[in-house]
Order: sequence, then structure tokens, then C-alpha cells
Amino acid sequence: MVVAPTFAATEVSVLDEHGVLVTTLSAPSTEDDDFYLMFQHKEPYTAQDTKLGMDKPYVEYCGQGCSWYGEMEAVELFADRIRVRLSKVAAEHMQNGGLLEVSFSCGVSEFGQLRDALRRTFNGQPC
Repeated sequence: MVVAPTFAATEVSVLDEHGVLVTTLSAPSTEDDDFYLMFQHKEPYTAQDTKLGMDKPYVEYCGQGCSWYGEMEAVELFADRIRVRLSKVAAEHMQNGGLLEVSFSCGVSEFGQLRDALRRTFNGQPC
């Protein structure tokens, strides 16, 4: 599976639903492809989450076929883009080097929400 490493998001969304923080950057889907980068984080993680390996931030890129708990080495937020460096395992699966970059344009308030959501998602994590 070769996955394109970049797209331009037209929407930024931060939702806190049922104790799960969902942060998504997305663009309109086509008939063949979806375009989104989504992070999920839950607090606190339960013993079952830990047992199942679901006690790390979740990332999903353009479909559930490219989704993992953890497997991110770095997440960098810039004023106009976000860059994610995935683990070797994820990079091999995606066959694209494991570097994702999603560009976006948003206002100051929306950027602040995005930054705060990412801080919550990765608080205490190596990213």
C-alpha cells in the first residue's frame, strides 16, 4: 500500500466526545480516496486499554488501513502545516518513508484550538 505523504486540509476540527478528544484535519473526499489526518486521545486510559495496547495517542491517515496507537516518533505543528514522523513499522506499511505533512490555513482562534488539542493529546508522550 503506497500512501501519498501530503495533502492540503480545508477543515480543522477539534471535538471532545464521550471523553475522547478527536482532532482532525481534512479535505474533501473523492470517489476513490479520503483525505484526513486524525488524532484521538482519551483520559484516563483504563487497564483494558493498556492490556490491548491502546494506551497511546491514536493516529489515522486517510483511512483505517493506516492507523495505529502510538507509532509516532514526532509531531510538529507549524503555523501553516503539521508534520508527523511515523515509526519504522508504520512507514514500512505505508511505503512512503513515514513522513506525513498536511498543510492548512486557519484563523488565530482555530489555530489555538488545534495547538491546545495536540498538547492535550501528546501530554507526557514522546512526540
